Amino acid sequence: MQSRQILCFATVAISVIMGPAPARAGLGLEVVLRPGYGSAGDKSPVLYQPTGDKQMQASSIWKGTAQPYGGGFVLDGAVGYRPLSFISIGLTGGWRTSTVSSSAAPDVSGVNRSGLQIGLYGRGYLPLVGRLTDLDPWVSVGATYVYDKQTYNQSIPLPSGTVSLTHHGVGIPLAIGIDYRILPFLAVGPSFQYEIVTGVGACMIPSQSVSPDGHQCSDADSSIRMTAAKDYQVWSIGLGLRLAL
Repeated sequence: MQSRQILCFATVAISVIMGPAPARAGLGLEVVLRPGYGSAGDKSPVLYQPTGDKQMQASSIWKGTAQPYGGGFVLDGAVGYRPLSFISIGLTGGWRTSTVSSSAAPDVSGVNRSGLQIGLYGRGYLPLVGRLTDLDPWVSVGATYVYDKQTYNQSIPLPSGTVSLTHHGVGIPLAIGIDYRILPFLAVGPSFQYEIVTGVGACMIPSQSVSPDGHQCSDADSSIRMTAAKDYQVWSIGLGLRLAL
């Protein structure tokens, strides 16, 4: 009798873990679109840090003394596959912008900042909750390539001209959310994402009038290097729309 009870319990446990029928769980291909609001920090992750004798006049943004950036619009998306009720894997990408306070960097004008990323994600669900209700709580982790770009115009007393600051990094996005299935194939819900971006390269790209020497990048020889790529964090809140095909 005891062995029969154990077998019965194991059967029930496996059915809970494997989750509900595919039509209800939304198994198969999943497409996610997530608009939201977020921030990549108020300072530039591309910094003026000369390591040799070579120096030049640097803007407050490049030096990291200005804090001109605020939150902005975020648009994330993903295409993946959910083979089981408790996991999905796939490709993810996103685009973000930052608002700018012109008074925070009075030595420059026309400041813009945006970012792009692309990579892989894995998402875990709670099959018991999904089986008993129309809710799909989830957590996810990923690995992404992150590109951040800032542009601005310099004027006297700095050398006049345009400057671009580009940053290349590796991101580890961590997210948590809960979806509500309004249809067997369609779910919507809020989420929060926090991403740690490790800087792997950066460049200050000036116009000819700013620096006739051209690009100043973090991979230059230490005797002439003036640019460093710093780590930074990105957070966002959003409302996701998930389609199961």
